[in-house]
Amino acid sequence: MNQDEALAAALHEAAASVPVGTAPTAAVMRRGTTIRRRRKAIRSAVVAAAVLVPVAGAAFSTTFDPPSRPSAPVASPATPAAVEVVAPGEEVTLGGGSTMRLTAQGVSLSTPKASGSEERLMKVAEVPGGKVSATTAGDTTGTVWAGVYRGPERPAGVTLSAGGRTTNARIVTLPGHPGWVAFHAYDAHAGTDGFTITVLGADGTVLASQAKPGEG
Repeated sequence: MNQDEALAAALHEAAASVPVGTAPTAAVMRRGTTIRRRRKAIRSAVVAAAVLVPVAGAAFSTTFDPPSRPSAPVASPATPAAVEVVAPGEEVTLGGGSTMRLTAQGVSLSTPKASGSEERLMKVAEVPGGKVSATTAGDTTGTVWAGVYRGPERPAGVTLSAGGRTTNARIVTLPGHPGWVAFHAYDAHAGTDGFTITVLGADGTVLASQAKPGEG
């Protein structure tokens, strides 16, 4: 036996003397399964997060969106003004063929007559402050009332009572703040004997009144 053969025999003898155990196949398989399960769980978590992000965003938007603006209220019909503004000299029809015109000086009243018409002028300067002045004209077909109220507060209503009846007068005035108003009403009943005129404020307060008792 030469030197090389002797060395080879010694190596084989040394290798044979080293104990050889069972290969760790089961442990390797378990470790591989665990790694695969972890990777699968990570992928599932990533997918779930991707799915949940839009849902979370929608919930955020719904929760914090500002409330929608309320719809604009439907405009209600305008309430007719209690006082009608007319131009100086404009003819105002009263009823029964009578008319009136307002100027800076007062009220010019025109009533029909058999021979034409009768003109009456009610001057504002002759009406005391806070008072009312009125005139009537009528025949068998009806009665016309016309008058002036002078005061700082523009009235909200004027009523005329006669013969057990109460009529709401129409109120007219000039543009701006003249400090007075005119009023008129027509009652389709004959007679001018006895009447009461009441001027009312916005809260129902009586601003002025005038009464003419009947003769009978």
